[in-house]
Amino acid sequence: MFVKFLFGVAMVAFSSFCGYFFAKKYRQRKAFFQQLKEFNERYLSEISYYRRPIKTFAASYAYKGEFAQLLNIFFRSLDVGQARTFEFDFKSEFPFLRQDERQVIADYFFMLGRGDSGSQKGYFSSVKDRLSALYTESVNDCKKYGDLYIKLGFLCGLFILILII
Repeated sequence: MFVKFLFGVAMVAFSSFCGYFFAKKYRQRKAFFQQLKEFNERYLSEISYYRRPIKTFAASYAYKGEFAQLLNIFFRSLDVGQARTFEFDFKSEFPFLRQDERQVIADYFFMLGRGDSGSQKGYFSSVKDRLSALYTESVNDCKKYGDLYIKLGFLCGLFILILII
């Protein structure tokens, strides 16, 4: 009886961890859009006041996770001189993003550093609302589905525990 109980508790812990693991994409998406929104706010301030080169500007702030990875890919394309053909596989690199979000991000980085400061300020100000909406949506999805996966994992483990005992 004690062995069954220990196995059941281990099963509940494992299934809860599985729920946490499956909720990872919602946490990644939330963190990505939070950093993208912050980057856009900083960039708007940058083109209004300092006007430093884009690499210098981006190096002055620390970014984490997938957004930092995207910035590294972008700056490598600048180093090679292929900024005009900034292309990479969003599906394999960033599977947590939806197709419409991938297009918004690709357009955003395509326009980054192009044109005069007035046109950039206009474009990135217009994108600000869209990025805020994507961030708000990702926060809501993380709260809703992230918690749901964890709770479902726990309940599945509890169900297995009841079946074992």
